[in-house]
Amino acid sequence: DGNDSLLVGVGHHNVPSYLRKRFSMGGNYVSFFYAFDPRPPFELVARSGLFCLGFASVSDEGISNPLSILTRNNPLEQHNNTFDCPIISFVSTIVEKADDPSSVVIGYGINDCTARLVEVSKTEIGSLLSSDANTVH
Repeated sequence: DGNDSLLVGVGHHNVPSYLRKRFSMGGNYVSFFYAFDPRPPFELVARSGLFCLGFASVSDEGISNPLSILTRNNPLEQHNNTFDCPIISFVSTIVEKADDPSSVVIGYGINDCTARLVEVSKTEIGSLLSSDANTVH
C-alpha cells in the first residue's frame, strides 16, 4: 500500500556471568531493538546490537524510590570490563510519546529493584538498527 513504516520492539538477552557459578544467581540482562513488518507474516527486517540502559541520574536517585541509589552497587561486568549500567536492565514497555510522535518512552526495571522511564528519539533507534544481524552497537 506504499506505507513503508515498521514496528519496533525490544528483546532481552541473558548474558551469563561469573556470579551465576559463585552465588547461583542469574546472569546479566541486556537488550536489543528489532524492527519488523507490521503486516503478516511480520517479517523481521532489522535488529540492533546488544545494549544496556543506564542507572538513574544522580539528581533522580532517592526521589521516588530510596533503593535507586543502591542499584549503583551492582554494575554490569563482562570480559573484565565494567559498564555504567546495572547488571539487570529489563525493558517492560515502549510506547510512542503522546505529545511527540518523533520519540518513544521506554520503561525498564533496574536490578529488580526500581523502575525508570527514558525518552529516546525514533531517529536514534533507527540509527542502531541494521539488517545485518551480526552488527553490534
